[in-house]
Amino acid sequence: MRSFRLKDWRRRGSYYAPDPSFLDIADAEQSGALPSPPPQQATTESVCNRSLTFSMDTDDSSFGKTLLLLWLSYGLAKREGRAFFIDDSRWVYGRYTSYFAPPPSQGCSPPAPHHILPCPHQARHLVVSAATASWTFGPGFDEAFVQQRRHGAEKYQRIYELARAGFEDLFTLVGEDAGYARSRIAGMKKDAASHGGSVVGMQIRRGDQHPLEYQFSRDYLPLERYAAGARTLFRTLLSGRAPHHATSDLADFSTMVEYVHSPLLLASDDPETIAAPELAEAAAPFTVQKAQERILLATKAALDQTSPVAPIREPGSAYVKHVDENSGWEGGFYSALFHSLGNPKATSASGTLERLDSLSSIDSDDDFRASEQAMRMRELVGRAYLLDLAVLGQSDGVVCAVSSAACRVLGVMLGWEAVVNNRWINVDDARPWSWNGER
Repeated sequence: MRSFRLKDWRRRGSYYAPDPSFLDIADAEQSGALPSPPPQQATTESVCNRSLTFSMDTDDSSFGKTLLLLWLSYGLAKREGRAFFIDDSRWVYGRYTSYFAPPPSQGCSPPAPHHILPCPHQARHLVVSAATASWTFGPGFDEAFVQQRRHGAEKYQRIYELARAGFEDLFTLVGEDAGYARSRIAGMKKDAASHGGSVVGMQIRRGDQHPLEYQFSRDYLPLERYAAGARTLFRTLLSGRAPHHATSDLADFSTMVEYVHSPLLLASDDPETIAAPELAEAAAPFTVQKAQERILLATKAALDQTSPVAPIREPGSAYVKHVDENSGWEGGFYSALFHSLGNPKATSASGTLERLDSLSSIDSDDDFRASEQAMRMRELVGRAYLLDLAVLGQSDGVVCAVSSAACRVLGVMLGWEAVVNNRWINVDDARPWSWNGER
């Protein structure tokens, strides 16, 4: 009897175990348990039998986390034979098609909104958002897809394959950004190949995201760690291309006269990182370049040159009452700063992130959030982020910190072979790839 109860408990806790007490809304309407809805407007396509709708979140400003959830949701829908739809009506970055080509046609129309449920998983029409992600991708999902008997990234291979399916079918940039990314990476690879080298990228996150490693959990990882990872990656790539007898000199980078022409690309949310003497010294003899130069986050110094602000000083007085100053992206990406973009009240004379946070904690239906100026600025931030990913994702290898969602995204973009063959290097707490940064 105990054995039976134990097996029954496990069965009911399974990700795909049906709940016998659940009645789908469509079935409830047909049975009369719920009133029938008003007739819908006729469409040329029939309603999908099963679907998953991904809702782009209103409050989550992390583009990388949104991409990971989007790709995972698509891969899960594809695996389960569900039609897939995207709801971007309340996304903080605007419209999905401002960045990407529309998702593949599903051959059927979306269900009525009141038929879409966040749980249970057996529902015909599911919805996933940042707010409900733990219901779809929580412990039950891990139990079904994480291979506990394997080690490292191989534990998460099944989850990786879901995300990879989403990347392959959904990550198609649109407009001139797509052409620029292709041209940029093709030029870099051609130049590297002419010198027998490789293209290596570094993604360095600052701002409001801190490392998982306890020692630096309230600070940031030293830049030397990223540079050391890049040097190791160059050495690995060269050893795979060079004749066996030529690898003995790899430790002496000063002798690699030709190989130092290999591009070392940097993408960072802090535009001042590339000018840091610490990084230049640690990366020598390689020269760090920007991953892309089409859309750049501005520093205060750059803004002061293009749009200087004149100080206000009382005649004959050394006291300045109030001075409006330009505010750039020094320090990296902060959610409060992002939400304040385009807000005329967010004058940087207030000077603190606490002030910006109070300005950003307004109602989601406020006119400011829907303002055209705010959305244009947010779109530029999103496009810059995607261009960085598009370029680094086509490189020969990437060094990053897995605490950053962009790092985990780049692992998906590089491909599984890159992850397991150390062409994707995490410098934060020695963790393997996982979609949420956990062990």
